Amino acid sequence: MRGRWNRNKKETTEAHKSISMSFLKQHGYLSGVQWGGLKWTDGCGEETGSIGFRIWLEGSVGDIRFQYTYTQGHGDHKERLDYPVKLVATPCRYGGKRWWFICPLTKNGIACRRRILKLYLGGEYFGCRHCYELTYQSCQKHDARVDRLCEDPALIRELLKSKDWSQRTLALKALFKRGSLFL
Repeated sequence: MRGRWNRNKKETTEAHKSISMSFLKQHGYLSGVQWGGLKWTDGCGEETGSIGFRIWLEGSVGDIRFQYTYTQGHGDHKERLDYPVKLVATPCRYGGKRWWFICPLTKNGIACRRRILKLYLGGEYFGCRHCYELTYQSCQKHDARVDRLCEDPALIRELLKSKDWSQRTLALKALFKRGSLFL
């Protein structure tokens, strides 16, 4: 059998519902007091979830209050959730400001408080990808070309001489995987 099965593979961010600062900015929610909502759909356009929220911003601080019903399991237990997540703004180099969520989760008894641009629904509450131990789908893709290069140092040398940056990058990945920068 080719390949391997890895039960310790992390869940991906793409598999979770999320809300981003870019969505809020694009839809005009980042000023004063705003009410809004968000619906998620699957590939067929069927609704898979929705939330309501209220945003309050003043100066460089604020909060977003999420309001939704969380269903655990197969609809046996429903819980109405209503909680705030802090927002902060940092100045941009050429004027204006960038808004951030402050992760509200606690992991191992320690409050996260990371400044993030996207929150994920990995359980009952929204939090950062670090707290939910999520990875990106692209990080889980294995590049077999790097494995083949690791077995042929002469080919690595040739690729490093190439004018094509993608070929050079591939050769460097192989060198790092081998743990050697010297041939």
